[in-house]
Amino acid sequence: MPHQDFHLQFPDDLQGFPGLRLAADGGSAFVAAQGAQLLSWQGRDGRERLYLSSLSGGLRRSEAGERLADPLRGGIPVCFPQFSGRGSMLKHGFARGLAWRRENDGAAAHAVRLSCEDGALSRAHWPHAFRVELGVALAEDAVTVTLEVHNRDARPWTFTCALHTYLRVDDIRDCRLLGLQGVNYQDATDGNREKTQQEEALAIAAELDRVYLAPPPELQLVEPAVPALAISQQGFADTVVWNPGPDNARRLADFPDEDWLRMLCVEAAHAAAPVSLQPGERWRGSQTLRIRA
Repeated sequence: MPHQDFHLQFPDDLQGFPGLRLAADGGSAFVAAQGAQLLSWQGRDGRERLYLSSLSGGLRRSEAGERLADPLRGGIPVCFPQFSGRGSMLKHGFARGLAWRRENDGAAAHAVRLSCEDGALSRAHWPHAFRVELGVALAEDAVTVTLEVHNRDARPWTFTCALHTYLRVDDIRDCRLLGLQGVNYQDATDGNREKTQQEEALAIAAELDRVYLAPPPELQLVEPAVPALAISQQGFADTVVWNPGPDNARRLADFPDEDWLRMLCVEAAHAAAPVSLQPGERWRGSQTLRIRA
């Protein structure tokens, strides 16, 4: 994308990252040009609900489109066409490192759509023709992120994906995630062995890395003195719950050591099994975050 067009499409900045600010019903959001990544979302109370590392690398304005940018640690990264290290590709795929293009959506203040397509940077990692679109829409005390994948190739291909949502919390040890009792999960801290959650409320005090299989459509994150957050998804088969814990946090160069206490990832995902698309087919999934009164 020519530098001038990039500047016009993404005139705003957050922590030095180019993007676009949205506003509606007293809430606000910031969508980065890199990866179409939602980096900030606040409801009417002005409380930030997404975590963003102060040490994160990422795309700067002068680098647009020249290379795959370093991952942005926080917000809602798009993992495509591979989730995590479950395959031979770059971890979490390449989409989060690309500069995306803003679609002509009438310049609505409360919503935006962005897209990316195959090109030289993607074909260095994956040989297929594709188009991926991501939409962000604000409503009263809610935000919905929608991911759509289109197979533009002459042959079928498969992919895994996720909306790798980093939620900001005051202290993870005081938080509880509700709605997963009785749900089977793959435990990545134990060789992906399949287990069943027994407790009604999931508490996190150390490393946790789970892919929940066939989860309920809505979960709830609760913490003291903070309005609860409802987390719902459609179209995704799995929910990933992740916190690095104190030991792994110290190994992450783009993550302050104590910030494992300040975040929890609750991700809408297709992780355990891939999605298969025939030529011309599309897949669609979404995640909605809503603040409960």
